[in-house]
Amino acid sequence: MNLIKEKRNRIIKGHTCADGSPQRGYIPLEEAPSATIFLDVLLVSLVIDALEGRDIAIFDVPGVYLWADIPEEKEAILKLKGNFVDIMCDVNPEHIPNVCYENRKKVLYLQILKALYRCIESALLWYDLFANTLKDMGFKVNPYDKCVANKMIHGKQCTICW
Repeated sequence: MNLIKEKRNRIIKGHTCADGSPQRGYIPLEEAPSATIFLDVLLVSLVIDALEGRDIAIFDVPGVYLWADIPEEKEAILKLKGNFVDIMCDVNPEHIPNVCYENRKKVLYLQILKALYRCIESALLWYDLFANTLKDMGFKVNPYDKCVANKMIHGKQCTICW
């Protein structure tokens, strides 16, 4: 599935989502850090939605990974180089004493507390947060596809796919 979107700054971005496969083939599916709904499950869900006349909503969570905390037992370090060091120090001058040089270039190492885009485990941290939030709200995660959750609300089934 190819998704093309025009961003607020008018830049066109593309994203491809295939079939729920993990990013790296050597990672078992049940441990895949980038969990997405299987394409056939999504299509079946959409057919059911159409046949039952269900209301459908699509949403995006801005800054999605920033909602997920890095666990205390893990340490994630961000390395900033060049102009990014200057930008960070302008925003927060308390970092100025921590700037060092590597190969004559400014470098700043920061411990991050929130998941960041493109970190391998960020998607898994977000999945855990989202799935557990849904479970706390009474949703049951589908045993056949861990990116589908259901709950009966006022006698009607609510299905969330992600």
